[in-house]
Formats: sequence, structure tokens, C-alpha cells
Amino acid sequence: MAFRASIRQLAKMTTAERESALRNANEKMRQYYVNRPPIHLVKKKRKFGEGPQDGAHFVQLAAVSSFLCAFVVTPFIGKKIAQDDEFRQKYVPKWYDFSIEKPAYAFTRRELHDQMIQVQNELHQRAIRGEFSPEKLDGMRRHFPNKEVSEHGWDQLHPGVDDDEDIEED
Repeated sequence: MAFRASIRQLAKMTTAERESALRNANEKMRQYYVNRPPIHLVKKKRKFGEGPQDGAHFVQLAAVSSFLCAFVVTPFIGKKIAQDDEFRQKYVPKWYDFSIEKPAYAFTRRELHDQMIQVQNELHQRAIRGEFSPEKLDGMRRHFPNKEVSEHGWDQLHPGVDDDEDIEED
């Protein structure tokens, strides 16, 4: 039996009895630490799912796996919704479908090319006639075309710049 003497009992004992009781208690404690049983006999190893908090681990595992699956699958579903009209009409509600019909182009590629060539030719002809002289370019930079000059300067492209100041910094 372990040493269970209280202070009152120790006070009632003689010195020889007290030393004998302390020696006996020390020997029992030494035997406990020296002859200690192996840990695998004292504390059995638990299996996964047997502990009191393992239910929380399963919930966390389920939450993480569902978020991971959603993260991986989202781009594929988005591409399918964007490209497949039947899929979009079947699974996406009308109130959530913000897609618009692809407009018909006003110009074919050839017509647009012809129009760009025509604009280049017109600019080339204007340059030959001298419409892009430095004085005229400066006037174009300072005022909107086909507008009368306002006394307050609100018709200028750069209202805070005076007529004699340089607009473009070098």
C-alpha cells in the first residue's frame, strides 16, 4: 500500500516509525518507476474513428473534400455553360441566364479591309495637298474640328493650356 500518512499521523509516530514508513513508501515508488510496464500494455493504440473527437475529423474531411471538388469542377462546368447552348437552356434558369445573342457583323472582313484602305488613301491625298502642315496640326490639336472658338476656351482639347504654350512635351 502506498504511503498515506497525514501530517498528524506523522507527528504521532516516533522517529523510527516515521523513517520506516518513509523508507517503505520510497521503496514502493522506486519499484513503480523501475519495474514500469511497457507503454503498449498500459495505453492501447486507438484505431481511426474510435476516439471521442473523430466525428469532427470526418465532418472536416467531408467539408474539405467537397470544396476541393467544387474548385476543380467549376472551370469545366463554366466552359460547358458558355459554349453549349442546349446545356445552358436545360440547366441554367432563365432568370439567371445573362448571355446575349452574338450580333451579326455589319461588315465582312473584306468590306472592313476596303474601308481601311480608303481611309488610308484619303489621309495620303490630304497629306499631299498639305493639310498636315505644322500650323494646321497645331490648330487641330488645340481645337475640336468644325466648332467655333469659345471665348472661355471650353472648345479646346486642352482647356488649361494657352494658345502660345506647347501642348506636347518632348
